[in-house]
Amino acid sequence: MPFREDGEKIDAVVEKMRSWKVSIFDVKATTLSLYLCMITRSGVDFANTVMESATLRVDKQFGISSLTTKQTLALYVPIFVKLTEDTYNQKFNEESVLSLIGAFRGVAAVGHILLKDALANVNPVGHISSNHSSVQEADNAWREFEQKMNNLEEKFRAASNSTKAFQILKPTMDDAMTLTMFFVSAVVARHERVLGYVPGTKGRKRSTMALGDEGPDALGTGSGSMGGT
Repeated sequence: MPFREDGEKIDAVVEKMRSWKVSIFDVKATTLSLYLCMITRSGVDFANTVMESATLRVDKQFGISSLTTKQTLALYVPIFVKLTEDTYNQKFNEESVLSLIGAFRGVAAVGHILLKDALANVNPVGHISSNHSSVQEADNAWREFEQKMNNLEEKFRAASNSTKAFQILKPTMDDAMTLTMFFVSAVVARHERVLGYVPGTKGRKRSTMALGDEGPDALGTGSGSMGGT
């Protein structure tokens, strides 16, 4: 995995937490801390998923390189690691939640850009109009996802200075993780399928077969399922 070391850092913190000797009164707080680490670990996993999809492209003459993709994802992965360390050191706060949402959004954005980059290089005979439709669909899905993430952020900001902040902490992180998981999963699946139309790629056979002769707009996932819960 491209970000194996970052994932291992989070796993090491989790192991330290599990070794804590806590009283029955601290169990709830410890459980929440472990949950926060699970959320941050998922962020690294999402980054790995996007990166692995990016490496399917072997033609160096077009599109975004794997190196550029990794460098961009590397802007966000350390945030997940730092938030894990902050959790361990009991420094996780309201700003940490906003940083988490931002990092999830960043990883998802990289996946979206990769998909659009692949679509820009697709020009199968007879499918020009359907390719244009796919680009629009991808953009619509991204706008839907981004709007939902923005809504989460705004809702948490509004409650951050009140007693409601703790009450919506877990639901906010749940929603941010779930939205990102569905979006990244759908974008990566679409990216792998569309690579079957791009010369010089090693798009997975199952993805190419899934497209058949229907063109790049038959990517299996509509914009409604890419950004919603």
